[in-house]
Amino acid sequence: MGKKSKGKSRKKERKRAAALAAAAATASVPAAGLAPARSPAVGPSDVGAPRRRTVGATELAARLAGLSTVLQRHLARADAGEGLTRARLSALALLVLGGPRTLGELAAAEHVRPPTMTRLVHAMEADGLVVRERNPSDGRSIIIRATPTGEKQLEHGRARQIAPLSESIAELDRAERLQLEDASDLLGRVLRESSWEPAEASE
Repeated sequence: MGKKSKGKSRKKERKRAAALAAAAATASVPAAGLAPARSPAVGPSDVGAPRRRTVGATELAARLAGLSTVLQRHLARADAGEGLTRARLSALALLVLGGPRTLGELAAAEHVRPPTMTRLVHAMEADGLVVRERNPSDGRSIIIRATPTGEKQLEHGRARQIAPLSESIAELDRAERLQLEDASDLLGRVLRESSWEPAEASE
């Protein structure tokens, strides 16, 4: 190879090395007056994990509804054999926490027909859990009120009902507990801001 060919080859090598050095400097050094971009902290669990996508409102609502069904199934299973069915527990909770109601109001709140609620109230009345009283604001109607026995039954039933769920939550670590607490607060706000109650049925 002649001297001219060798000179051209060395010149190309020098240009190539200079270009590579410039590219490396551009990638590692921020432009003048600009702070380097801050990358989010990456934990061990994030390494290699796919980027999480945000689901739509409809899909998220469907997930929550599905979880609600599973939760209600577990709670109903905890009631089995104790005489305090989910229907009784729910009706008692309305009366204890919300105060006396007419039969129609109770049926509307529980999303059942008045005849169904009438049978439930008769059974609860026979067990001393509720009583019928004249409505003080309207003497022509009757209201249903929880008795002290009913209040104690509700307290006992609620404690027994949530015991398995409470045990599972107790096994979570602190970070998971805080996440669940925040999710519970947020879900509570969503439900409070939603108008889901149907028009009250007449007695």
